[in-house]
Amino acid sequence: MRVELRDSLEFLYSDSSVGEKPCEAIGLDVARGGTASVHVLLNDLKKGSTLRVTLERNERRVPRAKWFRLLHVPVEANTGPVGFIEKGGERNESVARRAPFRVYDAMEPVGSAVRAASPTTALRLHLPIPADARTGEERYDIEIACGRERRKFSLAVIVHKPVIPPVGRGSFPYTNWFSLARMAERHGLETWSEPHGGMIRRYAELMVHGRQNMFRLPLGDVFTAKGRTPVLDRDRLRRLVRTFTDAGMHYIEGGHVAGRTGGEWNATTFDTAVVRARATSVEGNAVLARIGQQLMQEIDLAGWRDRWIQHATDEPTEKNAVDYRILVGIVRRHFPGIPILDATMELSLAGAVDIWCPQAQEYQKHRREFEAQQSLGDRVWFYTCCVPGGPWLNRLLDMELLRPALFGWGAARFGLEGFLHWGLNHYRKGQDPFRRSVTPHTGGNSLPAGDTHVVYPGTDGPWSSLRFEAQREGFEDYELLKRLRSRDARKADAIVRKAFRAFDDYTKNVKVFRAARRALLKTLE
Repeated sequence: MRVELRDSLEFLYSDSSVGEKPCEAIGLDVARGGTASVHVLLNDLKKGSTLRVTLERNERRVPRAKWFRLLHVPVEANTGPVGFIEKGGERNESVARRAPFRVYDAMEPVGSAVRAASPTTALRLHLPIPADARTGEERYDIEIACGRERRKFSLAVIVHKPVIPPVGRGSFPYTNWFSLARMAERHGLETWSEPHGGMIRRYAELMVHGRQNMFRLPLGDVFTAKGRTPVLDRDRLRRLVRTFTDAGMHYIEGGHVAGRTGGEWNATTFDTAVVRARATSVEGNAVLARIGQQLMQEIDLAGWRDRWIQHATDEPTEKNAVDYRILVGIVRRHFPGIPILDATMELSLAGAVDIWCPQAQEYQKHRREFEAQQSLGDRVWFYTCCVPGGPWLNRLLDMELLRPALFGWGAARFGLEGFLHWGLNHYRKGQDPFRRSVTPHTGGNSLPAGDTHVVYPGTDGPWSSLRFEAQREGFEDYELLKRLRSRDARKADAIVRKAFRAFDDYTKNVKVFRAARRALLKTLE
């Protein structure tokens, strides 16, 4: 067998080859409370053979080490130069690799024995660093054995003094919208059964591991329609809030109270959720009042006012701006004192939105205007989805793995206050994410590879992904950059610019990024 170490912020592919001079030693700079990680690439294995993997320090096994077998998934088409996928002669010159290909992304937790599914196998090692760990360099030995063959590698972990703060109220606001129904369906569980509740807890714990500190509760999961009246399932609401809170999340996103009339993207008006009525009509106001009254009663009884953020509707635009303003006025009346967060870049909605959430490229295009809103007391987040493509930061499977790691650096550079993505586990009907990454969408478009999800439905629970872990690392870096900025803004900006200058101008060189992170850690010591 041929084996080598690879940087954990570089994708591996099904046809990746060990180099002529295999890398046998690697060093990592890590903050306390962080995770040291490295990839192991193996070639020329016998399919079905058993690998034995260990991490030792001073000839003793390290019990906190966690091993994962990486699974590759397909990329059937490339992301387009603007978004979605290439079509009509388009060619995105900024992809990491031309489709079709298979890329390692899913992370299957394994023990010390790993079955080789193919001649090329990829592994990932996680070494969590305690928040109270000693600083300085620690040396570890990685051993990979297959039959009588053994290979040893050296891992040097330089633990720095800064401590990454825990996930919660004070950490960077971050949400991935999830599907509770998919959590049941993809694991063969009855919806709202006790096993489903246990599976939701497991997903919540993985989300917190990834530094997600917000959870969205779609109204359809906590309300039912009785005739023309929306009725809140108070016990389910409390149960869900308790589950995510116990996992470590703080902020609660009230699900969208309205959507485009008829589901048409170009609709100029909105209909209410749960019970369908024109949102800005007399009947719509009554529906929204009933939803707001029931939720506000629970919010006040449980003391959630400082935690609750409310969505009105998703992605309002110029076409429906007039109706949106009226809708938000009604929502504010029935959700008094609760801030409104919506994914939008429509600047004519100034005064209607409390927390703006534009796409990354639209924020950059209108940065001055969004900064002006911040100066008036608004907050500004950013989001990505099937857009942007091209050279922009996103977390799609045909992009460099560094891109999601740089989200946190971009937020630090521009003073952005949160991140949103719609797709934690929103697999489409008939989509097995291990077998299909590009899926059909409306308007003749297709969602690009990896847009629908950033975790996988494993055999025994949710599995993380390389993209999810890279984004986690970037948001850990954000916390340290924020701390440095409070001490010395010029030094913080100088370090950020080593890796990130704009959402379409950043390093793709992992060594450059590692050097920037090392400079950050040393500066904070």
